[in-house]
Amino acid sequence: MTAVEKTLVMYGEGVREAARRMLPKLPDERFVPIEGERLREVVKEGIVQIIMVARMEEQAAFLGGASGLLESITLDMDCGTAMAGKVAEAPAVRDVYDLWEHAGKLGPCGRELCRRTAGELERRAADMAGAPDVQVAAQVVLLDAKGESMVGMYGRMAR
Repeated sequence: MTAVEKTLVMYGEGVREAARRMLPKLPDERFVPIEGERLREVVKEGIVQIIMVARMEEQAAFLGGASGLLESITLDMDCGTAMAGKVAEAPAVRDVYDLWEHAGKLGPCGRELCRRTAGELERRAADMAGAPDVQVAAQVVLLDAKGESMVGMYGRMAR
C-alpha cells in the first residue's frame, strides 16, 4: 500500500470541494464523508493517516455534541467565565463560532477543538483496530462558517 493509499480524508457536510482544494494530489477515492463505518473499513485495511476537514458543527457532533464541550474549550483557552457563560447559553454551534471570532479567540479555541477531535479520531481508530498500539495519525482542519477557508488546524503526520 502506498502513502496515498494509506491516507483517508473525511469531510463535513458541503465541504468536499474545500477538502479537495487543500489536498489536490490525493485521488477522489481517498475522500469520504464523515461517518463511522468507512473509518472502520480503512482502519482494518491499514490506514495510517486520517485528515478531517470540517466546520465546528461536524467536529462538535463527532465529539458527542456541543453541550459542555465548547464551554470547556472556552475556559481552557483562558477566555474567562463571562465568555464561557455566553458560550453555554448560545443557541447553536454557529453562534459560538461568532462569539469566539468577535472576541479574537477563534484561533486558540479552534485549534483546541481540532486537537480534541484529532485525539478522538486516533482513539477510535485504535479501538476499531482492536489494538491500542495501532498508530493512526490524525490531522483536523477547522473551516470557517461558510466551509471555504481554513481557520484552525491540529494534528500529527503519519510516520
